[in-house]
Amino acid sequence: MLTAADEIFINRRKLLALVVGIICVLVSIIAYQFSLSVENEKLHAKVESAGIQQRVKFQTSVSRTIELLNTVGSFIAQSEQLDRTAYASFTRPIIRSHPELWAIHWVPLVSDDERQAFEQQLVSDGFDGMTTLDVATNTVSSAPAKKLYYPILYSEPLERSHISVGFDTYSRQVNADVIDALLAGDQEYLGTAPFQLFEGASDILSLSYYRPVYDESSVGRGRLKGFVLAVIQPQMILNTLSSTDSDLVMKLYDVTPTGLVEVAATASSQTEAATVSYRSEFNILGRNWLLEVWDDRLQTENSLNISQWILIVGFLFSLCLVLMLLWLAKTHRQILLERDRAQSYLDTVETIMLMLDREGHIQMINRKGSEVLGASADDLLGESWFNQRTLVNSQQERQIFETLFDREHPVNDLYRGESRVRTSDGQIRLIAWRNRLSFDASGRPVGVLCSGVDITEQRQAELLDNLRSRAMEATLQGESLEYVLSLVVEGIEQKNPGALCSILLLDEQGQHLINCAASSLPKGYQAAIDGIEIGEGVGSCGTAVYRRERVIVTDIASDPLWADYKALALEHGLHSCWSEPIFGRKKRLIGTFAIYHGFISKPSHADLELIESVAAFVSLIIEQFQAEAALLSMANSDELTGLNNRRKLFSVLETEFERAKRYGHPFSLCMLDLDFFKKINDQYGHDIGDKVLQAVADTINHVLRENDVCGRIGGEEFAILLPDTALTSAAAFAERVRQAVGELALKLDDGRLVTLTCSIGVAEYSEIFHKASELLSCADQRLYYAKAHGRNCISTQTDYEGCSR
Repeated sequence: MLTAADEIFINRRKLLALVVGIICVLVSIIAYQFSLSVENEKLHAKVESAGIQQRVKFQTSVSRTIELLNTVGSFIAQSEQLDRTAYASFTRPIIRSHPELWAIHWVPLVSDDERQAFEQQLVSDGFDGMTTLDVATNTVSSAPAKKLYYPILYSEPLERSHISVGFDTYSRQVNADVIDALLAGDQEYLGTAPFQLFEGASDILSLSYYRPVYDESSVGRGRLKGFVLAVIQPQMILNTLSSTDSDLVMKLYDVTPTGLVEVAATASSQTEAATVSYRSEFNILGRNWLLEVWDDRLQTENSLNISQWILIVGFLFSLCLVLMLLWLAKTHRQILLERDRAQSYLDTVETIMLMLDREGHIQMINRKGSEVLGASADDLLGESWFNQRTLVNSQQERQIFETLFDREHPVNDLYRGESRVRTSDGQIRLIAWRNRLSFDASGRPVGVLCSGVDITEQRQAELLDNLRSRAMEATLQGESLEYVLSLVVEGIEQKNPGALCSILLLDEQGQHLINCAASSLPKGYQAAIDGIEIGEGVGSCGTAVYRRERVIVTDIASDPLWADYKALALEHGLHSCWSEPIFGRKKRLIGTFAIYHGFISKPSHADLELIESVAAFVSLIIEQFQAEAALLSMANSDELTGLNNRRKLFSVLETEFERAKRYGHPFSLCMLDLDFFKKINDQYGHDIGDKVLQAVADTINHVLRENDVCGRIGGEEFAILLPDTALTSAAAFAERVRQAVGELALKLDDGRLVTLTCSIGVAEYSEIFHKASELLSCADQRLYYAKAHGRNCISTQTDYEGCSR
């Protein structure tokens, strides 16, 4: 019969089902709102990504156009006698392949004395009656006499820009401002504000870009010959960009002091901008621009539909969950009595015990299982064991579980396995299971009884030991640091022709730089700087390390930092050097990475990013090698006690065994085990147990002689190798160790003292042992003899006759 408490419990389950349903509905509403937010964020991300791509493409297209105008300027600068035919032949192919170029003009610098000759040339070129034109009160007339003119001489394509020939561009104030700025400053290009070419020709706005052309035959910058004037229509660039994605909408604005001026827009941009758009402001050729991008395809209606489905599914799920919980409350009554009978016994054991039905739901779980999962038994009952909250590999575990019931004649003996279980605090514990089928009265399997033991620490120790071994092998068998860094240097040089790279490492005193990798630098130069002392004015590298900052020297011959070393560098054909200090963790200075060139060279922004990135990458490599060197030292030590670990101890045992076998020297081995150590762990916890092991290790170290070797075999078991020691002396030594351990007392924070004893088995090498493992086995057997005969003692004998000596 169920008690009143049980009835109350079941009624609470029903109430819980309703509460869970309400919570699920609320969660569904929250999920609905969250999905709206997520979709909106995705929409923003898509639009931003598309906008960035289009901005980069636009800037790249303008850059290509600038490069072409540079080519035209260089062509004019190098042409001693430029005529209209040569100019047209050179510029027409450029204009045909670049529709954004409305026209390319050659605007020579003409003084008042040269004006007549200029106008005569216009006549000879077929522009009869043409004179130098000026703009006054928005009308075009012959230019008044003045000191300098900037008239258009050549223009392509001539058929649509012939009316501009002879026009003095300086007469228009918007052009004059740009020309004055170019002549007064050091800009390569500047552009005017957007304007219409002429009334009625087109609604498309254009921009004029001026590129000064200097006489290259002159010394220095040279005499100004004139300007390459390009009329560019940004609308054509946007048309080209939108051809690959017609749904992408773009608008380009010129940012002026009085506001935004729309310069260009795609054909589909007649509508207002979408609620989600990308706006980016940037500078090209002295003017600020704003690019606005959105995509007509990205509509919020789709996300709303998805969100509505989430809400509907959430409501249905809530309903199903409530119905399931009500059903579980009903069926729970049937198993409550049986569970109560078994629960009291199962709560007394320290193994995880749980009963699963055929669907994998928890029908019974003991105290230990509840502690591991961090939930009460009442909350876990009826829940599925195979869920991602509990099991890391829940699907795989369920497949194994289901195969147990597929047998035609299931046997009453189940699989042994291991599971990775998540605890309430987020930890992953490895549990070893032993399972058995449960049958009903008719012999049908109805569930599985599972018994599990936590083996996490054991496997972690094995994994750690394995990782140490692999790390040590990689360090011993791997390539040297110099070889790896040389590969890095050579790779950079292959990607950057003309670059000569060098990596110098700081010595332990932090005063001198040592060659590490510089395969392409002249050998004589490497030998000269190897071991150079750091300081101000010690070239680029010595100064960079001394200052702890990047040092860029574009011309070694004239830079004061190279005053004492420029003869050495120039002798070996080195003319520039960029150096970046290499820092490790916590800003520890490691060395320097440098790039030399055989010519005067100023780094670009990309070059600076390269040397900074390489320095950081090299820092990781160097610190990795240093870490591997540290691992090699750690591989032979026990992490907890600092003693030799099992591998190291067995290696020394093999060596001493062979030495004793070859030369007949006495040699003894002691195996020590702490008595009742498990009780210490159970009573005080594993942290106190670890402190006890550390204290025992320190105690043994104080007793050891100079040539003795001690190591931790595992757990609370230790081994001591006693070279050149016979059995009698070894037994006396073991007794001193036993007494020292017995006198050890570890005081806890609450004032309690932890004391312990140990048992020791002692064995001496003799000819009856053919392998070191036999001597180890004998000492181990004598240890168990000591533990079997009262503990807290030493034994030099055993019940086993095979090692009676």
